[in-house]
Amino acid sequence: MDMNKQANDIFSRRLRQARLMKGFSLEKLSQSVTPAITRQSINKYEKGLMMPDSRVLIALAAALGVKIDYFFRPFTVEVNHVEFRKKPRFPERMASAVRERVREELERYLEVEQLCGCSTDFSMPRKTVRTAEEAAVHAMEIRNYLGLGNDGVSNVIEVLEENGVKVIEIAEDKDFDGLSGYANGSIPLIVINGGFVTERKRFTALHELGHLLFDIPDDVPSKEVENICNVFASEFLLPVSVLKAKVGNTRHDISLSELTDIQRQFGISVDDIMAALHANGVITAKRYSGYQTKKNRLPDFKALAEKSRAVAERSGRFARMVYRALADEAITFSKAAVLLNTSVESVKSHLQLV
Repeated sequence: MDMNKQANDIFSRRLRQARLMKGFSLEKLSQSVTPAITRQSINKYEKGLMMPDSRVLIALAAALGVKIDYFFRPFTVEVNHVEFRKKPRFPERMASAVRERVREELERYLEVEQLCGCSTDFSMPRKTVRTAEEAAVHAMEIRNYLGLGNDGVSNVIEVLEENGVKVIEIAEDKDFDGLSGYANGSIPLIVINGGFVTERKRFTALHELGHLLFDIPDDVPSKEVENICNVFASEFLLPVSVLKAKVGNTRHDISLSELTDIQRQFGISVDDIMAALHANGVITAKRYSGYQTKKNRLPDFKALAEKSRAVAERSGRFARMVYRALADEAITFSKAAVLLNTSVESVKSHLQLV
């Protein structure tokens, strides 16, 4: 391909990516650039029909909050084939913004892995499942495969990343839960909403892992597919055998104090513990319905039941890889600052070589 044509193609795609990440329409971007650029001109830039001059290029970068060299960085990641978990009211323009932000984050992630030689292989076994019961069995198989035993998982994101899954957190509207898929057709990817409380992030990450690991026949209804992945996440976080050992095989009443103790130990919400107790016959449907009714009727009880009590967790792997590459002199301080989206001064203060 002609070098100028290749540069034009990269620019047109990067401009559209930056616009979508910013959540701008063509009209909004045209109004945000100083000096003004017409909507029609921006549309032509994005279609590769013409290139801006240096003055316009600087103006576009300023309006979109990116560096000029961003527009000419080759694409290395495709995330077109991912599945969103979102509310119906989450608009497509916001889904497009999420997709492009994920692409950007994953490109940086893979670049740093390559720089420091820290790539990890994904080898968790896939399985065909049709039922929630089969999903629960596979959850225990995966726990055993990872050597987790029956203990609580201290950091779900770290466990996934250490085993080849790329996990990205983005702060997004509450109508977005997460997404998963295979970037470039082979790189396992999970995205979770960083705005959620710890218990929900952990559950969502494992729900999405279920989507990555399961081959579910097409005739299984979509609602049951989601239930299958919920059961997988619940069993992974808190095996039913462990839950029953703590509360008993059957209970008429159960105290919130018991549930919150389990919540702290296993990093799973009270709501999800109650759902597991109901699904596995420890409490009756009437008792479970009574719990939901009490929450709806008593705001103070609802607040207590839904309170997050798990220790906040996030992955430090990306930052560790950046600082490793910096310590090995594989990258400069300015490159590290770009990767970490911070200042050079902050990077220098955190490096602290020993």
